[in-house]
Amino acid sequence: MPHHDSSERPYEDEGLAALSREQLREIQLTRLKKQVRYNYENSIFYRRKFDAAGLEPGDINTWDDFTKIPFMDKNEHRAAQDESLDRFGHPYGILACAPREKIVRLSATSGTTGVPTLYTLTKNDIRVLNKLHARKYRRIGLQPGDVVIVAFALSMFAGGVPCVDALWDYGLCVAPVGAEARTRRLLEFAALTKPTVLFCTPSLAEHLAEQCEQTLGKPARELGIRYLLCAGEPGAGIPEFKRRVEEMYGARMYDMLGSVQTLHAISCGSAEYRGMHFLSEDYCILELLDPETGQKLDFADGVTGEYVFTYLDWEGTPFLRYRMGDIMQVFTEPCPCGWPEMRLKLLGRTDDMLIVKGINIYPSAIKNILERFAPRVTGAFRIVLDRPGHQITPPLRLKVEHGEGLEEHQLAELKKEIEQYMSETARVRPEITFIPPFTLDRSEHKTRYIEIETNN
Repeated sequence: MPHHDSSERPYEDEGLAALSREQLREIQLTRLKKQVRYNYENSIFYRRKFDAAGLEPGDINTWDDFTKIPFMDKNEHRAAQDESLDRFGHPYGILACAPREKIVRLSATSGTTGVPTLYTLTKNDIRVLNKLHARKYRRIGLQPGDVVIVAFALSMFAGGVPCVDALWDYGLCVAPVGAEARTRRLLEFAALTKPTVLFCTPSLAEHLAEQCEQTLGKPARELGIRYLLCAGEPGAGIPEFKRRVEEMYGARMYDMLGSVQTLHAISCGSAEYRGMHFLSEDYCILELLDPETGQKLDFADGVTGEYVFTYLDWEGTPFLRYRMGDIMQVFTEPCPCGWPEMRLKLLGRTDDMLIVKGINIYPSAIKNILERFAPRVTGAFRIVLDRPGHQITPPLRLKVEHGEGLEEHQLAELKKEIEQYMSETARVRPEITFIPPFTLDRSEHKTRYIEIETNN
């Protein structure tokens, strides 16, 4: 397993580690003032937003002024795309700041929660992104000679071509097979190319390991993979899941954040998960909000809230105070690994939050609990709802795959154990229905944990 010696301190770029908090904030504020003026002068969307709020670029001079800038969200993003299509015949004329001749790449979200949202990038933006990706790869010790199997969906998706481009730019050997190739093809390429790095969602890393013996006739740890770079969904930050999948491969799993956005972070090589180190504060202003009230939260160790980000030094579509709808926990106490940054942990989307008798719970929390009972459960589950929505009338119904070889009396005892443990730790008592192992679909893309079961 790769091990990073924190005494090496591979700090890079502008010597960020040597900056005081005050110096870093001054860099952010200087770049923010420039970015605000650029957005106002070049984007119809932002000029409208500022005019409606009674603001001009010259009004933003301090951090108190910054909080006057209105938030935006994906609904506004999609509305701007629609308006632009009607008005200009292309989807980015309302929101984008750069002229069409400077836009050299379009990327998009996967669109799993609605219409895809587009990101426009110039050559400058790709340069910034590649720099931020490189910080993550350098931190964990990747270097030329490493071979990377990219198993994220390619297409226009944020985790596809932009990440492949950044890996190439860093000097790694990349096999961009993509999730589209499906399980057998991915494993065959892994056997052929002898990669040291697998780049994919956590659930796909697990699925490939489960299928490796049957497909290739050998266990996943014989593939020679040493780094599992995972993103896109909870998993790499779930301790029991992380430990189990690492054992399957004989590799270290790293949790990552950042693709076509300027918010970039990666977990350290510690066996214990401690969150992702935030490596891009000079290009991204991060805020936390109370998801219920929208009030800004102060950063303190363990604080949880909806995260909001602002791009800095960006040309294409530079977002100001964008609400993604994701819930994040921050850790400000020093990490034992020696890396100095604040750390981040993604807990789930506000859309995925379930409320049972006033208690909030996310699918990632349920998965974390179930992983503690492996191998008596496989870790695969679905939350069964009779209708969409956050409010759940008790009980919280779960379909859970049990492990191999369990008899009825063992399942009955396991059901009691899990229900009692979840009641004590998450303050929610579920109603569990066991189903045979590998009954639930395994996806090469993001796992959808919620299942709507309608009664006809």
